[in-house]
Amino acid sequence: MGRLPYVASAPREGTLRAMEFLGLNLGTVITDNEFADMWNMSTEKYPAVSARQRRGKVQKSLAKPNGIFYKDGLVYADGTQLFYKDRKIADVADSKKTFVGMGAYLLIWPDKLIYNTSTGVMEHMEASWSQTAQATFEPLQEGSTLIRVSCTGIGKDFRQYDGVTMAGCSREPFNKTFVIQEIGDDYIVMTGDLTERFTQPSGLTLKRTVPDMDFVCENENRVWGCSSRNHEIYASKLGDPSNWNVFEGISTDSYAATIGSDGAFTGCVSYLGYVMFFKEDAVHKVYGSKPSNYQVMTSGINGVAAGCEGTVAVVNETLYYVARNGVYAFNGAQPEIISQKLEGLSFTAGAAGVYRNRYYASLKDPTGAWRVYVYDALRGLWSKEDDLHLYGCACGAGELYCIDADGNLFTIAGDRDETIDWMLETGDLLENALEFKHIRRILLYFRIEAGAELNVSVMYDNDGVWNPEGTYRSGHYRTRTVNLVPRRCVHYRIRLHGTGDVTLLGMDRKVGYGTEIRGSYR
Repeated sequence: MGRLPYVASAPREGTLRAMEFLGLNLGTVITDNEFADMWNMSTEKYPAVSARQRRGKVQKSLAKPNGIFYKDGLVYADGTQLFYKDRKIADVADSKKTFVGMGAYLLIWPDKLIYNTSTGVMEHMEASWSQTAQATFEPLQEGSTLIRVSCTGIGKDFRQYDGVTMAGCSREPFNKTFVIQEIGDDYIVMTGDLTERFTQPSGLTLKRTVPDMDFVCENENRVWGCSSRNHEIYASKLGDPSNWNVFEGISTDSYAATIGSDGAFTGCVSYLGYVMFFKEDAVHKVYGSKPSNYQVMTSGINGVAAGCEGTVAVVNETLYYVARNGVYAFNGAQPEIISQKLEGLSFTAGAAGVYRNRYYASLKDPTGAWRVYVYDALRGLWSKEDDLHLYGCACGAGELYCIDADGNLFTIAGDRDETIDWMLETGDLLENALEFKHIRRILLYFRIEAGAELNVSVMYDNDGVWNPEGTYRSGHYRTRTVNLVPRRCVHYRIRLHGTGDVTLLGMDRKVGYGTEIRGSYR
């Protein structure tokens, strides 16, 4: 009599292996090689994941940080003192500074100062003169449209071709803005209509002014800025950041335009040869090469969030910034949100910079908590570091210089003597099956530097209890395989935490799969 074949009921076995780790993902469902939470971790050693680099040593502690910039050397404001290359160069107002580099010039707002980094000379952008002696107005010659105005010291603080505004003249047509055609210490030449000489004893004033602006940047040898109060954008005269009222109909003129969109400006940047002015719900982009063909094009897209102007940075020709609903990347066409894996997070303030193809952003959430999130622009991966609150960042000479809220000045990476506490937590691991399975063992493959420590814990079925599975230390550099045998469950999470330089190189999970007849874990 024939026999029926015997069907074994022993569960199948499989190996799930992760040798490439894809950073932070705060979503509800994530892959096995992503992490639901982390602390002080980095993707720098991709495809492995490791503790972040040590930061640079504190170079200086500022009593009151008011701004940082890099212009062939580090610039920073400490209260009312302005420093360049660690040398005090000026006393300034005690306010938050915006710096712009233009050729050899360092421009300081809102003080409206110009520092020549080559000659060491500091000047004011604005200038003014008030009459102290009798002034004389007379045409240069009969029938000429050029008028000579003579008075003690009238031209001393101005330059030829400055755009200035005259006020207080007894002849109203001369109370206007014009360009100085010729100049001397005690006279200027302006254009106008005058047939006979006249004098004025007092009351005359002359001013070269710079508009009050919320945000400024440099593009194509001009300084650009915007004013939310006036709903205007401005550009300086070509090559001259002191002149904003030169309108002669030539290519070197300054420029101004009224913007009709709602809301306040939230930032500006020079990107790919264009100037972009941001509002929260719009971006204004300036096209053209000179005032006669400038055009301001408005796009109704997500712009920089209010308070996040410090997050605007360029990584590998891509512009990154924080909008109201996340972090965006802009490559010249349309901005694309890149923070989907930071699901549910929004930010109200921040500062960001660039270091080794990574976008470092210290961001404040609506609860007031600060966190450092790092976006690896080459691989599209997020990681989270610590609760460092950065006041400002400046990129220069291959370094990212930072000032934290305590006034400490340092680089984002260096050789500071610090012990780094780190943590990694997986998402819910289901092992590709919702039931009829058990985890035979878990293999974690690490590289542990001398003096580092690794702790492993497991949580089962979200019961809120982290069960310690072992502590591992190293007195010298070595690699180590950690072997775990977890209990049966529907799903579980692994938490790795410790101190020092530890790198996770790989993870294997040996899983036994049951059948509907036999093999349920219940």
